[in-house]
Amino acid sequence: MLAIFDLVKNYADAGKITEIRWNSTDLGSWESVQPGWRVLNGRIRFRFSTPDRAHQYWVASIKPTPWGVRVLLTDLVAPVPGVFDISWKESVPEFVASPELWDTVRHWLASRFPCHRIVTAGKRSCLAHTLSGKFLRVVFRHGQGTRYLIAADEDVGDEIHKALGQALVWLSWLFAGKKPNRPPEVDILIPAGTGAPLVHRSRLLNSGRIKVHVWEYSPGFEVRKASSQDPPVEDRDFRWPVLGPFRWSPQLEKILNLAPALIRRYPRFQDYDSLRLWGLEFARVMGPERDRVCFGVGTQRTDLTEDNFPTLSSLVDEILYFRRPDSPDIRHPYYRLQAERWLEALVLEDVAQLFPEMAPESVYSQIPVYLGKDPWRIDILGADRSGTLIVIELKVAPDSDLPLQALDYWGRVIQHNDNGDFEHRGYFSEVRLNRNRPRIYLVSPVFSFHDTTENLLRFLDPELEVWKVSINEDWRTGVKVVRRLRYRCGEPG
Repeated sequence: MLAIFDLVKNYADAGKITEIRWNSTDLGSWESVQPGWRVLNGRIRFRFSTPDRAHQYWVASIKPTPWGVRVLLTDLVAPVPGVFDISWKESVPEFVASPELWDTVRHWLASRFPCHRIVTAGKRSCLAHTLSGKFLRVVFRHGQGTRYLIAADEDVGDEIHKALGQALVWLSWLFAGKKPNRPPEVDILIPAGTGAPLVHRSRLLNSGRIKVHVWEYSPGFEVRKASSQDPPVEDRDFRWPVLGPFRWSPQLEKILNLAPALIRRYPRFQDYDSLRLWGLEFARVMGPERDRVCFGVGTQRTDLTEDNFPTLSSLVDEILYFRRPDSPDIRHPYYRLQAERWLEALVLEDVAQLFPEMAPESVYSQIPVYLGKDPWRIDILGADRSGTLIVIELKVAPDSDLPLQALDYWGRVIQHNDNGDFEHRGYFSEVRLNRNRPRIYLVSPVFSFHDTTENLLRFLDPELEVWKVSINEDWRTGVKVVRRLRYRCGEPG
C-alpha cells in the first residue's frame, strides 16, 4: 500500500492531481491538505488537514480506480470508514473524442454532477454490438447511482438522430441478462439546434424502462436542456403534395406512352411530379401545366427537347432492361439504385393482397410528416377499413435505426391526425379517419431485420402496436408475406 502513496506523491509533484475529497466534501489540491503518512506497528497512519482542524486515521484499504485512488480511513472514534478520494487530472483518453468534445463533457459533468466519478469512457466502434465509433459513451457515478452519457460533436452530421438508438443498443448490451433495480438514466449531449427530433423520440419511449434527458451545447461550455419544436403550421412550416386532379400536357402524355403499363407518376408538392420505373426516378414534369420536363438518373438532369427525346426513350429502355428480377447485371446502377423505392412500388401494386385489412384506395407513398419545419417522409401511409392509420416503413437491408425511425413517424402522424391535417388536404376521402393510435408495420426481407430490432422495441411506449412483417428474400420477383408477428412494446424479453 505504501507504493501507491509513493505513486500519488509522484503524480502530485508532476501536477497530475486535480482534486481531493473527504466524504464527498471537496478539499482542494493535494498540497493544500498537507498530507503525510508513516508506518506504526505494521499499520499505516495517515494525516491531512482541513481548514478547521487536522485529521489522523488508520488506513483500512487503498483501492486504485479509473479516476484515481480511493483511501478508506478509520479510527476508534469512527469505526465506519471515511472516504478519502484522490482524483487524477484527466487527459483525453484513447478512443474517446476530440479534445473539444471531451472538454465540453468534463466541464458539463463537473457543473451538473459535482463529485461525479467517471467509470468508463470510450468511442471505439464495436460491430458485434452495433456500437458506432461516432458517439462518445461515458459511464459515471453520481451519489449512489450510475448514469450513462452519449455525446457527439458536429462531425456526426445528419446521423445525429441516431444518438438515441445508439444509447438503447448500448444499454441493451450493458444490461444483457440483468434486470436493473430502476430505469437507467441516460443523458444525450449534442450540438445546439439538433435536439428537437431526439426529444420527440425520447418522449415516446416507455418511461418505466428508461429515462432520457437531451441536452444541447454551444461554444463556451454553454449547455441547456433541449426542447421540442412548436407544432407545425400549414403554409408556413409545411405543404402537402397536391392529390389532383392531375395536370396533363402533350409532353407528359408522350413520355407515359414510352411504357404505359410501368411508368408511375408521383405528385411532389405543387412544384413537380416524379416519373418512376419500379421506384427509380428518371424524369420530372414541372410547371403549372406540367409541360416542362427534365430527365436523367441521379443529380445529372437534362431539359427535354424535341431533339433529345430519343435520348430519353433510350434511357427508359435501358432502365427496363436492367431493372428487372432477371437482370443481366445485378451490379448495374439501374438495378441497385433506390432498392427500397423498388420494394415500395411493388407493395403499392399489390397492397390489397399483402395487407387485406387496408383500404386500397387510401394508401399513399412518401407522405411528408413534420416536426416543426423538419420534414421526413413515410414510405407508405395508409388506413384500415375502420379508419385507423397505418405507418409502413420498408427496409431491404439491416438497419438498427428502423424501430426508432418508425417511432418518429408514428408520433408525427398522431400530431397531424389530431389536428385534422390529412382530411383538410383531401387525404383518406374514402374512409373516415378515427383518432386511435396508428399501427406500425416494419417490413423487410425475412433475414434482413437487424439483430437489435427486438431489443429496441422493448424500450418503446406500450401503447404502440407494432407488427414485424417478414417478406421473401427474392421480393423483386413479387412480394409475398412470409410471416406477420405482433410485438408487445415495452415488455421485457
